[in-house]
Amino acid sequence: MEISGEIRSFEEFRRLIKKTNPGSWNFFRGESRDFYSLIPKIGRLTKEPPARGGKSDRRMPADIYGEYEALQEFKKSGRHMVEVQPATEWEWLALAQHHGLPTRLLDWSVNPLIALYFAVADPYADLDLKKDQLSHPEYCGGAAFYIAHTMYGLSEIDEKTSPFEAGTCFFSAPVIASRIKAQSGVFSVLKDPWKSLELQLSEKEHIRKYRIPFQNRTFLAQELKLLGMNHAFVFADLDGLARYIQEKVSDKTDPQHSLAARHV
Repeated sequence: MEISGEIRSFEEFRRLIKKTNPGSWNFFRGESRDFYSLIPKIGRLTKEPPARGGKSDRRMPADIYGEYEALQEFKKSGRHMVEVQPATEWEWLALAQHHGLPTRLLDWSVNPLIALYFAVADPYADLDLKKDQLSHPEYCGGAAFYIAHTMYGLSEIDEKTSPFEAGTCFFSAPVIASRIKAQSGVFSVLKDPWKSLELQLSEKEHIRKYRIPFQNRTFLAQELKLLGMNHAFVFADLDGLARYIQEKVSDKTDPQHSLAARHV
């Protein structure tokens, strides 16, 4: 996917967001590596089923543990662990995605700060870059920020239908966990999970990708901390709070002092 530009400062980020049309629908996504594609996890972990009669046969062979089987086991084995039971297959799929199960969903947000957080929040140093360059020699350490634009807005999901037969669209994430609400979550469901999202959009939809250079990642992360965008806020549960406190304990740099030094 082509790069539409770079985000090297918070001011550049603010100007970019300001240019998005407030009268249309825009969704945001952040990735910690700019070589990642917009293929959902199930498409990255499994091979596309072979074609039969000119069409791909979405049924998995008996010896392959596929997307549908994974979700059914998640429902069967995890039902007693869920306080509020999902009412539909869509809600179960959203819950599974939330907890890391491979699905055909991709996470987006209506809040651009949330997407920027996911792009730069995790520390990324020279050693991390060297490790990534073993498999991607041309990678320069950049993160990615995506803006998806659609004139159709969020699709109304027929909850009686199967998400495995749905067309590619954006839909509002069911609020089945505090994290989803805190992250202003939106999902895209991909009709073909083995094909990148931007290749499945209509003429009235597009996605733009912006690179955050390696040398600018830490500074942007510090700016987000000053705005209150931290793990406790973004994840809104005890795990998120614990990690936020851990970061405060282990962080030897005062972000306020660090930012002030940069602006001198």
